[in-house]
Amino acid sequence: MLKVNGRSYSWGDVDLKIPGLDIEVQEISYDDELEKEAQYGRGQMSRGYGEGNYKASGKISLLRDDFDTLLDYCRRTGTPLYRLLFPKIAVSYANDGGRTRTDILNKVTITKLSQKAAQGDKSLKVDLDLLIVGDIKRDGVAAI
Repeated sequence: MLKVNGRSYSWGDVDLKIPGLDIEVQEISYDDELEKEAQYGRGQMSRGYGEGNYKASGKISLLRDDFDTLLDYCRRTGTPLYRLLFPKIAVSYANDGGRTRTDILNKVTITKLSQKAAQGDKSLKVDLDLLIVGDIKRDGVAAI
């Protein structure tokens, strides 16, 4: 079972598109926005709106051994962790009997790493905050 933006699905798959790297994502969340602002002329009613910048971000959770695999990849390729660029992250998910949906996060890089461990933990997780430099295509629909 995979959580996508906080919702649990019967099954899910996250594919990080980098040759030579095979890791499993436990959880992923992502969001995006396009700045919009009402424009005014004479009177109190807006005449329309203007658009600003588009921005997207996300977060993934990995088990510690998958994070170690990511670090091994960085070491092997000579790429610092915060310089790593995932050309695409594909997120596919569905509920039993439902159609498969796939979201594509384009040009993704890591901005922050968080980890913790506590007595009694059954597994260790590492959270990575992401900057999505490209856009998010949700089930084939472009964001902008």
